[in-house]
Amino acid sequence: MRFGKRGKASTDGQVGLVVSDESVTAVHIRRGDGEPPRLLARFDGPKDGGSGTLAAWVAEHRLQGVPAALTLDHGDYVIHQLDRPEVPAEELRQALRWRLKDLIDYSPADAVIDVFEAPPARQKRIEPVQVVAARASRLKPMVATINATGLDLQRIDIAEFALRNLLSRALGSLETTAVLHLRPQRGTLQICRDDKFYFARALDQGLDALSYTAGGGTFGGLADVDDRIALEAQRTMDYYDSHFGHGPVKKLLVLGRGAELQRLVDYITSALGLATRLVGAADLVSGLDENDTVAEAMPLALGGALGVA
Repeated sequence: MRFGKRGKASTDGQVGLVVSDESVTAVHIRRGDGEPPRLLARFDGPKDGGSGTLAAWVAEHRLQGVPAALTLDHGDYVIHQLDRPEVPAEELRQALRWRLKDLIDYSPADAVIDVFEAPPARQKRIEPVQVVAARASRLKPMVATINATGLDLQRIDIAEFALRNLLSRALGSLETTAVLHLRPQRGTLQICRDDKFYFARALDQGLDALSYTAGGGTFGGLADVDDRIALEAQRTMDYYDSHFGHGPVKKLLVLGRGAELQRLVDYITSALGLATRLVGAADLVSGLDENDTVAEAMPLALGGALGVA
């Protein structure tokens, strides 16, 4: 989805944002040719109230008119793989909208949808399309919050594409790569190749589970979360290899820093024989140091900004 421009920016660069019910994470970056992106400013704060708001941050850094991207967090949308209907291209979205009616828990009339092509499978057959659906009634307040600041909101992206942007545009990785992004309550493991997103697997285990089991306890009945995540990684890579036929995944990147994540990296390296390493904030963008977290929404905001033309 694209939005009209608001006028010439007072400064250059791009802004990426992630908006939740209570808070906003935003980054202002400059992307140079052949150089890693550089962080110019960062905002982590409440969505409403007081002087420490997104609008105040935009005004302070004179970002009115700067092109921006909103990245939807996991849970704000769904992706479904559907057979492509035999309709003209201009009618595709409308046809798919009503095929979603039994797959979403709200009216298709309240759905904002977009479509992207699935990479071709190993077997020659009619390829399905990937349909992204989000509630318009949930998106509208997010868009209104951003538009009220004067930022030039140009696109709305999903988390999978933001993480793909990190791989190809911040880390320069075009070979087959898996990336693991753990949040407190959940995680996502996805595979990308040649600047293309292939597929993602949602994980029920997150940073909280790693922390609990690090001390010898259990989390949700699990005593060894490292083993469970490694098993999911192996299943994901096996599916990629068998379905797409591009050969094995070359490496796994785990976003974040800390003893629990390093233990997970060491376990996966040993258990799967896969080149696995941690990727910290300073690896993604210059202007951050090793103490800055990448465990929350910042990677999604940064990846969204990298997708702005």
